[in-house]
Amino acid sequence: MNDRKKEALDNFLEFILSDNSPVEPEDQSSVDLFNSAINAGEARVARARFVRAKVGAATWAQQSNLKGLDLERARRLLERAKAGDETARITLAARFGDGSMEGDIEAILEDLAELEDDDREKD
Repeated sequence: MNDRKKEALDNFLEFILSDNSPVEPEDQSSVDLFNSAINAGEARVARARFVRAKVGAATWAQQSNLKGLDLERARRLLERAKAGDETARITLAARFGDGSMEGDIEAILEDLAELEDDDREKD
């Protein structure tokens, strides 16, 4: 069995490697075949990266146990930092807008709790 696409691509690669003359209009079908092979390869690589990223994100989500985090302790730390207590040892970023952070508070607390949990594990 002959694979015509593989044979045509092999012929084109041989042409590239053996001939240093410019590509002529009659060679356009070979150039198109080569470009489509490159595009298909790039698409496969992109899909594979996406799948790996999804698996990694799912694995991280399963391993990170937000329910076990001490959100109340993180809330107290955040309040100390907002009050200017330098012993809190965290820096709050400046925010622009209406001054409301209510939508971000839970995410901030989870981040703080995760950081404290990581510090406890290191010690």
